[in-house]
Amino acid sequence: MMSQKNCAETVDRVQTGVARGMLVCGVTYLILLWETLTEKGRLNEILDFASILGSGLTIIVTFVSLWPVIKQKLTGKMLVKNETESFVSGAMLASFKNGWIALTLTLVVLLGTSKFLDSLALPLRFYFVLLFAVAVLSASISFFWLTREDDLEELEE
Repeated sequence: MMSQKNCAETVDRVQTGVARGMLVCGVTYLILLWETLTEKGRLNEILDFASILGSGLTIIVTFVSLWPVIKQKLTGKMLVKNETESFVSGAMLASFKNGWIALTLTLVVLLGTSKFLDSLALPLRFYFVLLFAVAVLSASISFFWLTREDDLEELEE
């Protein structure tokens, strides 16, 4: 059985790893957007390869991050207890809220400019990918911003 401190650290590592996976995923979806906007050719092929690589990397980063929880489920051992909310858990919840806000603002902008956007004749898939990228990137960037190391922590020590 893990000590309380190790259990909390494990939960924090899992959540930080998931945020890393979200960041890689968001960048991958930005690459997909870029690929949609480029003509067929060498650059488009490179972007296609980069998006495939990013998708694989997203799966690997997320799986490695979630492995302690997966292992717990498979073995039936309680490695990660349901903890009271830690700073990192609070930051994760706040980052999801910030991602929701960014997604909502993006939708408002897209709806407000829909007549102009119609003239661009982009495929509907482009907008879905854009919205997903905004949601995932804003949540992950928000998480890393909220959990960053700053000079105030050094002054407290």
